[in-house]
Amino acid sequence: MTDIVALRTADIEWPEPAAFAPERVLSGNPVTSTVVVEDASGHQLGLWRVEPGEFTTDHVGYIEYIHILSGTGRLVDDAGTVTELGPEVTVLMPSGWKGRWVVDDTIVKVYTIIHP
Repeated sequence: MTDIVALRTADIEWPEPAAFAPERVLSGNPVTSTVVVEDASGHQLGLWRVEPGEFTTDHVGYIEYIHILSGTGRLVDDAGTVTELGPEVTVLMPSGWKGRWVVDDTIVKVYTIIHP
């Protein structure tokens, strides 16, 4: 990539929301939309939006760095440790992190996925 990419979240035309696999949903009816800014060998960068609900996640084989732009919720790992999420919170989830998202208000995050 040689050009600067500048996005305003208010101006993003999000793709149609997609449902999670039913076996991942623990409560509610969460759906998600993703805008990929760059998808290259070894990494992906983008914006992600998820509506309220609770669902499982398993970071096998990749590291994810996120920064919350809006919304609230929490990440709960399999041991029960809670990480509160809200605007201006940044989180690094290491490869192998397992747990669940609990989304109270629609979350929009910036993400970087790294495949080591």
